[in-house]
Amino acid sequence: MFRVLIVDDERPALRFVSSIIENFSPVFKVVGTVSSGELALNFLQKNTVELLITDISMHGMNGIELSQIARKMHPNIHIVIISGYGEFEYAQGAIAAGVDEYLLKPVSVTKMTTILQSIQKKLEAKNTQLSASILPALACRQPCSSTIIEQLYGQKSYRFAYICWGNLDMTLPKSFGATSLILPANEYFYVLRGRDENERILIAEDRGLDEFLSQLSVYMTQNGNLSTWSAVYTPVFRPICELPDFILPAINMLYLRTVIGKHQIMQFAGNTMPKPVKLPASDLKQLSYFITFNKMRMIRDYFLSLADDWERNSVPQRQVWHLGRQIIHQIAAVHAPAHQRLEEILQSFDALIHQATSYKELMNGLYTTLFDDGNVRDRKMSTQELYDYAVRYISENYVQPLSMQSICDELGISQTYLSRLFRKYSNTTFNALLTQCRIEAAMQLLREKPDLLLRDIAACVGYEDSSYFTKVFRQYTGKTPSQWVSEE
Repeated sequence: MFRVLIVDDERPALRFVSSIIENFSPVFKVVGTVSSGELALNFLQKNTVELLITDISMHGMNGIELSQIARKMHPNIHIVIISGYGEFEYAQGAIAAGVDEYLLKPVSVTKMTTILQSIQKKLEAKNTQLSASILPALACRQPCSSTIIEQLYGQKSYRFAYICWGNLDMTLPKSFGATSLILPANEYFYVLRGRDENERILIAEDRGLDEFLSQLSVYMTQNGNLSTWSAVYTPVFRPICELPDFILPAINMLYLRTVIGKHQIMQFAGNTMPKPVKLPASDLKQLSYFITFNKMRMIRDYFLSLADDWERNSVPQRQVWHLGRQIIHQIAAVHAPAHQRLEEILQSFDALIHQATSYKELMNGLYTTLFDDGNVRDRKMSTQELYDYAVRYISENYVQPLSMQSICDELGISQTYLSRLFRKYSNTTFNALLTQCRIEAAMQLLREKPDLLLRDIAACVGYEDSSYFTKVFRQYTGKTPSQWVSEE
């Protein structure tokens, strides 16, 4: 709500302008009505308002003088002058006082609401600009203006959420060092970046828990059909100054409770301590026995039985990560090829646990990483040649319904191995490269054939659904196809 002070020495005029604001401009709130410039200055010394609406001709101090002093007291205040006088010198005075609008009586509802809408846009743009600097600083416990915080958020209560799309990236630092506000602004949330592009911090002015959870669910599901997403939210509203006290415990909760292949919205519970996890010593001895006597079938069965147990009991990803690393170190201790590649295997496991859609897929991938890499390395094509072939195949066939599995079938390798090739030779992924090829082809079509229908352009670059194409195009370029064309 933007606060308004109205000044006029005629009571009917005060009531009329107040009623317009109350009935037609709900984002503005009349916090004061006074009958003179002197009373207005007294009010402004004790209170902050975003908008001053004043008559010009009043007993004592007139509206121009009031506006000039008010501007010095509050440089960012917006001012509207209402007058029954149309003489040029009054307009000159209004300009000199830096007012936003000079409005002649009789005041019409339409004209007043138009002016208020214009000022609302200016105020919202200014607030967004301030929020873009204040909220990131507040979230990271950096110095920021308490006066501006009070001005923007002091009278309001908020609910927070920390969200993660996909599995946790176990290589990210647990500390929270930097962030930024994502623009254009979401209509319900302030959105800050998390530790990477798969994490977000959501801040919403309190409108009730049910509304918050409904909007949170909508926001969580906008990032496609992911097998896993997790959110931690505050069940009670809080002042904005408690945001930094929420972030690190929320990240810790994600580490403790995110389960691969499961969607979760969790109530914030403050700081909790992780429980240490280890495989039983008997399991480790048995695993060493399987390795020593080359019982590969038993190793695979053991891996899959672990995966079944983890999925059945919804074991958190963080625990699985620790258990997986135990397995890798145990195998490396008795299996020379794994010992020689230990660091590479650990890095591959970090990537596997970030990308897997289930624990079964994770353990199949770990088995391949530990024992089947030699089969691939014996191929006639080098790893660089395999990667180059995959990139070329995507760039030549992006119009077709491509998937990672179709590329793997073409190359004769596993999805896990293809993912490692992309990590080794590029800073992108299969899906990102496929999207890049399709959207850049779409941009070329938009340039060369602007009369083509959107659904035809989508079909030409491999998208059956034009709405989904528009969504992907906007994610890639920051603009809808029509916006992009108009700005070219």
